[in-house]
Amino acid sequence: MISNRLQNIVDLVVEDNNIADIGSDHGYVLISLRNKGFKSKLLGVENKLAPFKNLENNLKENKINNVDVSLSDGLQKVPSDYKTIIIAGMGFETIQKIIEESKQSIDNIDYFIIDSHTSFQKVRPYFISLGFIIDEEKIIYEDSIYYQLIRFKKDNVKREYTKAELAYGPLNIKRKDNMFKDFIRNEISQKMTIIDKIPSTNEKALKLKSEIKELEELL
Repeated sequence: MISNRLQNIVDLVVEDNNIADIGSDHGYVLISLRNKGFKSKLLGVENKLAPFKNLENNLKENKINNVDVSLSDGLQKVPSDYKTIIIAGMGFETIQKIIEESKQSIDNIDYFIIDSHTSFQKVRPYFISLGFIIDEEKIIYEDSIYYQLIRFKKDNVKREYTKAELAYGPLNIKRKDNMFKDFIRNEISQKMTIIDKIPSTNEKALKLKSEIKELEELL
């Protein structure tokens, strides 16, 4: 059964768009898309032989024979007619490396669906710098971890975002659903734990107190 995190990635997919899943792992996102009746082309990309074989075998075992697979690095061999790119389950530095190594491909891409597992506060500013806007976003809690899932859409109109929006998401802040509130409270709790371990007049403690105040304002 597909995990809640991967199901929410599936839910972010735009219909009538060819999809390339970079670092597709076992292909669960692609299998779920086909099983729900997704008609456009799908491509799973892996850059190491063992995961690639796992991807092929899992597609076969699930009787999914209309998904293409590629043993290649990142976006380097993704055809130009694939307009949505999913990059999930990686750290930000790896995601950035994938993009930077194929910067020429950006012009062909309409959407990125990103699930970064590190440095999440760097994700939005980076993709906005590439000419994308924040089109949809979700916060997911799974296996005791909060994940930020973001769909970026190419847009020629430059949108200005606040510091808080870049860190935690303009749509998340606007909606203020229970998951967002839990996530912010967890961020506050982590910062307070650090403060308790250092002198209150320490420069780092003062900075953290300021950040906590900003987070409390988001609630």
